Amino acid sequence: MAINGTGPRGRVFVLRPDNGLYWRTTLWVYLFLVVVCLTVAIGFTLAGFWPVLPFAGLELALLGVALYVTARRGRYREIVRVGATTVEIEKGYRPPGRRWQFERVWTEVAMRPSGSRLYPDQLVIRSRGETVELGAFLTENDRATLALELERAIGPMASAGGVPSRA
Repeated sequence: MAINGTGPRGRVFVLRPDNGLYWRTTLWVYLFLVVVCLTVAIGFTLAGFWPVLPFAGLELALLGVALYVTARRGRYREIVRVGATTVEIEKGYRPPGRRWQFERVWTEVAMRPSGSRLYPDQLVIRSRGETVELGAFLTENDRATLALELERAIGPMASAGGVPSRA
C-alpha cells in the first residue's frame, strides 16, 4: 500500500504492507482463543487426559509468537521524501533502521527485471552507484504505479531509469 502526499518539504511517499488486523484487535482475538482453548484443555485434564494441557499451552505459545511476528511486519514502513534538492529514503520500524539521502539531480528510478517469471521485478532508486530497493511487499501493479509517480516527482534523471510508461 502506498500513501502519497505533499508535505512542507516536498512530496512524501509512505509504503507499508497491507495488514489485515490492528495490534489491539489481534491481541483480543488471541486472548479469546487462549480462554477457550485453556478451558477445554483444563476440562480434559480434569477428566484424566492430562497430556492435553501441555500441548494446548505449546500451541497457544506458538500461535502467540506467530501473531506477534505478523503484527510486527505490519508496522514496517518505507518513506520516500522528494524535496527540492534531495531524495530521502527511510526504511524500518519506529524509528527507521536505515536512511539514505541522495541528490535529486543524480537520482533515477528504475524497474530492475528479476530474470525469472517466478519473481517480480524490483523497483529501485539509484544514485551515484548506490541502489535502494523499494516496495518489495507491493504487488506488481502497485510497484509500477509507484515507479511512475516517483519518476514524475523526482524529475528528468528519473526518466533515464527504464521505468515502463503506461500506454
